[in-house]
Parts: sequence; C-alpha cells; structure tokens
Amino acid sequence: MTYPDGTLQKFFDDKNWWDKKTDKTLTPGRLIWAFIPHVDIMPKSMIPVGRLEDEARNHNKINYEIADLRIRNPYNPMKNLPTAILPYFREECYTVHRSKKRPALVLGDGGPEIPKQLRSSMKPGSHVSPTITVAPYYGAEKKGQSKWYEPFVERIKKCEYPQYIWDILPIPSETKTSILRLDHIQPIGKHYNSYELTDYVLQPEAMDLLINEWLPWLFTGEMEVCEAEGCEKTYLLNEIREELLSDLSI
Repeated sequence: MTYPDGTLQKFFDDKNWWDKKTDKTLTPGRLIWAFIPHVDIMPKSMIPVGRLEDEARNHNKINYEIADLRIRNPYNPMKNLPTAILPYFREECYTVHRSKKRPALVLGDGGPEIPKQLRSSMKPGSHVSPTITVAPYYGAEKKGQSKWYEPFVERIKKCEYPQYIWDILPIPSETKTSILRLDHIQPIGKHYNSYELTDYVLQPEAMDLLINEWLPWLFTGEMEVCEAEGCEKTYLLNEIREELLSDLSI
C-alpha cells in the first residue's frame, strides 16, 4: 500500500505501516472487526414501564421507554417492574447506545486469565470476565464523498490532534480513508463471538510509536522532547509532527 506524501504513514513506507499476519493470535496491534458502541455526550437509559398487554405473567417481555440518564438525577429502576430477561441489580441501570460493526485496533489483550479457583466464587462473574482494549476506526471518506470536513481531516493527517490518527486500512471496505479515535478507547468481550480477526497487524515500530509516544501525549497533553544537553534519545513523533505541521497552510 502506498500512502500519500504529507502523512504519518509515509515515514514508515520502507518498513510498511501494516504487516500481514494470518495466524489466529490476538495481540496488541492486531486489526479486528467488532461491534463498537458510539458514546454520546448524554447517555440514554432504558426505563421499564409495564409488561405487554395479555402477557402480564410473562417475565421475558416488557415495555420500555428511553430517556436521558442524568448524573445528578439518575433514574432508579428498582421502583418499577423487574423482568427476568433483563434483571436489575442494586444501583445499576441499562444504558442504550448506537453500535456498528467497525474496524478496531487492539491496544491490550486484557492480561492473563484468572485461575478458576480464584474466580469460582466471584459474584457477579462479570468482575472476572475477560476483555480486550481496542480503539475504533471511523470512516472519513466513502466512495469519493467526504464524511468528515476536509480541512479538519487535513489537520488530522498532519498529526495535529492527539485523539485522532488518519489511515488507509488494508482491508476491503466501503470507506477509502479512516480515522482512528483514541478518545474512544474501550473494552470489548474477549470471546470468539465478540470480534473477528483480520490478516493485518500494525508493524512493531509503528506500534511502539503509538504506545510509548502517542498515547502518553493524549493522556498528559504533553509531548516529550529531548531538551537535556547530550540527550541521545529520539522522539520520533515530535520530529514527524513538526515536519508535517510546517507544510500546513493556516
């Protein structure tokens, strides 16, 4: 795959940004498909309002309303009807999200499995259910039609913002270009029915840049630079970003 000049990936062309990987090992850097919930500014909650007519004794069907879930005025679901299919637990509620099957980058494999003798008495078992940590990709350009504002995308290409990385994914898709949203890092279930592997993984140098330089920049708001006299450490992202931004017309 050839990336255009003026992009982060062009600095990796001689080593490739993506490597081919056909085994079934789930490792950090692996590109996968998964259903990813989109996090809205205001969360929504499902509120039970009563069982269906003619099925008053059926605990597997119930009517719900969807309403804003406000942090200072949360809805208490225990005041209304519980249902067997969606049981309620103290101080919990069900939230509703839009979800879509998206490409996602694996950032962490969730750590080692907890031994059976340590998890057998855990209630609820969700405290030890294995997850992986991923960041989702959003389509930026579809069949020649821009889905994101083009001047904004140009700035993302130049690495201006720590929460976005522009890319061309090496998988069949309706989307020509994509944006990796690091501000949407989230867990998904570590189960074979929760994700689908692709045959691609971010190459080691690119993954090292992401984990050791890009994510600290996102989390702290600061980018490390080598200011000490005689410092021999190279901060690749800082150098790449300075070069890319120097060509950006304001």
